Amino acid sequence: MRQPALALAFALSLAACDEEPAEEPTPEDPVAEEPVAEEAEPEEPAALRYDGPPLACARAVVVAWQGAVAAADSVTRSKEEAQARATELLAQVEGGQDFAEVARANSDASSSGPRGGLLGTYTEESWPRAHEVLKAPVFGLEVGERTEVIEAPYGYAFAERCELELVHPRHILVRYAGARNADGVERTEAEALAMAEAIHAEIEGGADFEATAREKSEDGSAERGGDVGVVGRGVLAPEFEETVYAMSPGAVSDVVKTDFGFHIIQRVE
Repeated sequence: MRQPALALAFALSLAACDEEPAEEPTPEDPVAEEPVAEEAEPEEPAALRYDGPPLACARAVVVAWQGAVAAADSVTRSKEEAQARATELLAQVEGGQDFAEVARANSDASSSGPRGGLLGTYTEESWPRAHEVLKAPVFGLEVGERTEVIEAPYGYAFAERCELELVHPRHILVRYAGARNADGVERTEAEALAMAEAIHAEIEGGADFEATAREKSEDGSAERGGDVGVVGRGVLAPEFEETVYAMSPGAVSDVVKTDFGFHIIQRVE
């Protein structure tokens, strides 16, 4: 009497074995997707080590008056008008306008104006004497803060303390007659370029940069293997600065011309 029941149970078990297996999830099924590892964020480059005295980077807007030190012949405004104009420009910056753009468009300083008002990056000891009146106010600021309008011999000015951007280069310099600080140099510009290109080829061929700089550079840094040290924005020749800040640590530039001659630059850090 128990056999039919056993047979039925056996038949049911066979039927269960004959059923289609549950469909495997397809890759499109979000349940079946492999977990995606989050892409690691790139590591921040190590901060350049600087162990010297405090540095300040500064920008300034200068509004000259007729007769102020180094004022261009085209400046005709009175001292009172210059003060009012400087106050107006400071208000524009305080209202959100970009400091560098205001400086480029309005500053009467022929050297710093076209560079967005950039005075440079200095210690208190190396601060340029021409801007002595701005030194204490700038060093008293936090990055991004601005001075009030200050009277200087060359006009009314206000300054902003900017973020430090430090770089550590070496270089090899080849001078030519007529370049800055090239007294006694007789080679022509074409000869200097050919010499610089030959040195560059040596470096590209594996010559040690530091040793080559000691032997062939015509700059005072030659005795240090061309080491310029850690510097900030605004203290290098514009063409040199533009090149080195665009380089990666360890890279060597092509030949770069400045007012001082032809350079081969290596970015150390």
